[in-house]
Amino acid sequence: MRLYFKKKWLYAGMLVAGTFAASCSNKEDYNFESSEQAVERYDNYLRKLRQQEKSDGKAFADDICKWREISDTVFKYMYKDSAFSRKQDLGLRYYAISDSIKREFFRLTETWKVTYDDVFNIKVRTSSWIEDQDLKEAVREATPFFESLDKNQKYVFNKTAAIAKYRSFLERTKINGISNKEEMLSFIKDEDMYYRTFLSHLYEMENDRLSDITKNTEDICLTIFSLAKQGKIPARDVMVYMCMRTTRRILLNSSVCVNDINNYKMKSKVQGNAYLWMILQPYMGIDAFSIATLTQKDKDEFHYISEMLSNSNQFAQTFNIDLSVLRYLLPQQLLKMYILNL
Repeated sequence: MRLYFKKKWLYAGMLVAGTFAASCSNKEDYNFESSEQAVERYDNYLRKLRQQEKSDGKAFADDICKWREISDTVFKYMYKDSAFSRKQDLGLRYYAISDSIKREFFRLTETWKVTYDDVFNIKVRTSSWIEDQDLKEAVREATPFFESLDKNQKYVFNKTAAIAKYRSFLERTKINGISNKEEMLSFIKDEDMYYRTFLSHLYEMENDRLSDITKNTEDICLTIFSLAKQGKIPARDVMVYMCMRTTRRILLNSSVCVNDINNYKMKSKVQGNAYLWMILQPYMGIDAFSIATLTQKDKDEFHYISEMLSNSNQFAQTFNIDLSVLRYLLPQQLLKMYILNL
């Protein structure tokens, strides 16, 4: 197992992305004789991008791959050549070109009707982890565990009991602690049942105070990550299982919100805005590493949310916007946000 399983995967639950990986293939050979020449090649890429009049989901992903490939290569050459410290004007030019390239990508998002599936597929194709073989193997090993969670029926509680039982479970877990992989998996399994029960009453919880549930969940997760740092649970297992757990929760939450909006009238504008935010979390909150850990069921859930967002008049009425805005302009903005954070 490569070294990043031991180090790069874990910083108090934060992911540190590695170099741009095989998901963006067909790399060229870049032979620079100087930092000046490297920046010129980077500027040439910008000029070619400016000549593009339109794009689509596949071409856009290919262009991002190409950009990150040349950007990473030029940066490494300049860093090795000490250009950023010795030739500050050249360093500033590199960053200026990067900003201009992002603006060109913003422009290209407006040349076709971006869909939610486009956003998802572009994130998949441009993930720096998607072709990482070690991660693929780790996900294959973890997938049966997460598939088994769907066989566990959620509890049948009313809203008050659902919150109380969930709260009690988290408090009990904090007191008893978690000390090994088996206990981590037991926590994920039990938490999943309480969480799904909790979500079944989400529509009723407009005015409930739930900050202690969030805080206790965060504390337990930090405890699990600390066990990896201490070597009590392999960092590889912690990062993969906890990442897959979090992604599953985001998708479950979004899916419940989708169904609620199609079946209930929002009680207030505040609730409606909260629901929209939770529905969009899969497109904003699932990062490059998490994208590479998606199971087939997760992907199906993603596509279900995309379809419901695109074709529901109820969504448009709930948020008082035109269906075309919900169908195309909102995913366009999500794609721009993705580019902004690259």
